[in-house]
Amino acid sequence: MNSDARPNVMVTESIDSAGFEYLQEFAQVITPAAPDEAAIMADAGDVDAMLVRVAPITARVIDAAPRLRHIQKHGVGVDAIDVDHATARGIPVSFTPEANATAVAEHAVTAALAAFKRLAIQDAIVSAGQWRPAMTLPVHELSGRTAGVVGGGRIGRKVIHALVQGFGMRGLIFDPYLTPQDVADENIELTDSLPELLQQADLVSLHVPLTPATRHLIDAEALAAMRPTAVLVNTCRGPVVDEDALAWALESEQIAGAAIDVFAEEPPASSPLLDAPNVLLTPHFAGLTVESNRRMAVHAASEVRRVLAGEPPQWCINPAALEASA
Repeated sequence: MNSDARPNVMVTESIDSAGFEYLQEFAQVITPAAPDEAAIMADAGDVDAMLVRVAPITARVIDAAPRLRHIQKHGVGVDAIDVDHATARGIPVSFTPEANATAVAEHAVTAALAAFKRLAIQDAIVSAGQWRPAMTLPVHELSGRTAGVVGGGRIGRKVIHALVQGFGMRGLIFDPYLTPQDVADENIELTDSLPELLQQADLVSLHVPLTPATRHLIDAEALAAMRPTAVLVNTCRGPVVDEDALAWALESEQIAGAAIDVFAEEPPASSPLLDAPNVLLTPHFAGLTVESNRRMAVHAASEVRRVLAGEPPQWCINPAALEASA
């Protein structure tokens, strides 16, 4: 890469210093005044690549950047990026699928255990100066019960393996893209449908991308199919769950509890889950460990360098853009 013509890379939000320093080795780094559409568009005219966390990379933003050659997601979910428009422009969009898988899986398992054991309720009892008699809700063991994972990718498989191998649970996965051969010798079973999994599982953990098909995948009908002793865990994307339906299911004791890290609107100022019982809420933090933040930043920066040097990204979600730009 010619040092006399360093490319411009926009970083829309803060990233770990290791990634930022990596970018500065080969590029001029631009940071917008704010991570919103207007501010990004104002500085996009001379940008060759964008590294984004959750800021909106809309069609308007993409069109405001005539030199744009690459959009790099810091993380996994790309629902804030207009991938179709990027593809039409021949701009590859890549992500960092391996960088935070361990962090999210660990959080999902921890949250599942906390919700299943009703730890938040027990903590509130002790903090209020009460003791064992105030704990009137039942607490069960995981061993011998059934764990169900919706979405059998990297994170989902880590979660189900931890629950099966660590706690002696039966493991189920619903994922229409997996075959029995994919999970051979893993001591887990595939279900043919989501209702089949929901009807059997005592613990349901969600690990799917947000698409038109997965929006409100867990709705009132799905919640009605779950066991009254079951706990729902969502660490993927908020709109995968119908929050109104989940709040009602918790209030009516249709299910035993939930652990929610992601919301339909973030921050969730008006979410009905804020007042729902038996729910553990965290601030979309599952993937944000010290280690994963560094891995994501360095991985993202290396992908940007790769593409700007004329090489294809390792983790491209729209390969058609590579063909269009060839």
